[in-house]
Amino acid sequence: MLWYNVIINLCARLFFATILFSLLCRTSVIRNTINTLAKNNLSKLKFIAIFVAFSLVDAFFGAQLVTRCINNQLAFVMVSGLIGGPIVGTATGLISSILAFFLVPYAPFSYHYILVILIGLIAGFFATWLQKQHAIYADASILGLMFTFFYLVINISLNTTTMPNSYTVEDILFPTLFSYSIGAGAFMGILEDFYNQQEKIEGISAKTALKITNNSISILQDGLNTTSASETADIILQEAETFDFVAITSLDEILGFSSYRTEAPFVSFLVDDFQNLFKTSFKQDAKNLDVIRSYINVPIYNDKHHVGYFCVGHILDSETTPFETTLAHGLGTMITNQITVHSIKEKAGLYDKAEIKALQSQINPHFLFNALSTISFYCSQQPQTAKSLINDLASYYRNNLTDGNTMISILNELQHINAYIHLEQARFGDRLKVDYDINIEESFLVPALILQPIVENAIRHGLYQKLEGGRIIIRIDKQKNSFRIAVIDDGLGMTSDRLKHIFDNTKPKNSIGLTNVNQRLITLYGPKNKLKIYSSMNNGTIVIMKIPFQEVSENND
Repeated sequence: MLWYNVIINLCARLFFATILFSLLCRTSVIRNTINTLAKNNLSKLKFIAIFVAFSLVDAFFGAQLVTRCINNQLAFVMVSGLIGGPIVGTATGLISSILAFFLVPYAPFSYHYILVILIGLIAGFFATWLQKQHAIYADASILGLMFTFFYLVINISLNTTTMPNSYTVEDILFPTLFSYSIGAGAFMGILEDFYNQQEKIEGISAKTALKITNNSISILQDGLNTTSASETADIILQEAETFDFVAITSLDEILGFSSYRTEAPFVSFLVDDFQNLFKTSFKQDAKNLDVIRSYINVPIYNDKHHVGYFCVGHILDSETTPFETTLAHGLGTMITNQITVHSIKEKAGLYDKAEIKALQSQINPHFLFNALSTISFYCSQQPQTAKSLINDLASYYRNNLTDGNTMISILNELQHINAYIHLEQARFGDRLKVDYDINIEESFLVPALILQPIVENAIRHGLYQKLEGGRIIIRIDKQKNSFRIAVIDDGLGMTSDRLKHIFDNTKPKNSIGLTNVNQRLITLYGPKNKLKIYSSMNNGTIVIMKIPFQEVSENND
């Protein structure tokens, strides 16, 4: 019955190790370590240290027994590899073997350590696969059985003189296979339970966050201010039912606050706590605060700009739960999203006159319908022409998605115009002629989509209404301190009264694009570089802009 003593000895020590690991998984330090194991080197070091400690303690106590050459080191190394990957498994095996060799009395022979390190490496390669399995503990037990069998076969074949007195290979074989495989399954079962608990926490927190979002969405739709922040904080405190206080702040002051305690002394102390938090960008240890004992801080952003904090916590409990952490980050993200939506709506409100929409022509159903109709005609008549026009249409709309504030090279702007002109020429044939008169040798930067509305305006309002069509000349010259761009057409022209009020926003007009181009030029280059327009009835129109010298980077070519 010697095998019975061996299995009891091994399983007893594994039992205490699994209990300890289960308790450790309930601490925030180990939870964070496991969650960041794949991408954080410090977490890997912590995890290696834990299993090296398990191995050393087990090897030390195992060495004091009659079964001193048998311990659970291999099981711990296998588990570290199955959880942490090949680096963690190999490092755990190497470090624990070196320390055991020098520190543990009656240490096993050298073959044992070599095999332990090798199995730690091999087990690590199964880590990713194992995490995808549904029964992670069962698969881990099978892998543990395989690795142990491999270890024993190599171990026994290389050395047959290490069995203690009166012990046989059979006395060691079954207990080792059993305890190591069960141990690997037990550790992975604890880890699986850890992941399941996290999923439940995330599910409950998501449900709570969704309920809070539904109740606060109408409040935050007008942006973040003292009123909306206070009302949102009240809703979160009531619906979450877990925090002692909820605060929404700017970078240096409280915008909204809600707490179960509202007496004046408490509020005064809490305000002092937040002043300390503001000074340290919410990195202050709660132990150094007056009334806040624990807190969770989530930064709030508006279009990637840090604008404030969402802070929740306790005034009695010194720790926050995983549920509270997950919920707080979800709510912080919700507030950020709502602020971003409001910012987008606010920016959209600045474009009520449809200046940007007209500029980019992103929503021009008539142009798109006409272009598609033209392409449809050429599909049966001239397939190659149709293919070319499709490319032009794709290029045209792709360029129209460019941010109007982006600076691009004049060559890119001309390519965009050329795509637009090809589509119009396919429709109107010889009625539309375009000449390029480029008198420069170097490129320069222009605001994206600065020329397209001028050319489009010349075609739509200058040439379309002429039965015989007309010609457009795009001329670029270099002057003393700027580049001069002129768009010249021989179309119908404009009356003096219309020309006089072309940039008057109070007058209804069809050339919104010209107004927008003029405003952009003034904003970027000053009033001296505003758009100049010369026109008279039946004599065409000349539109001139000046672009001050700017250096072209390689990214804009």
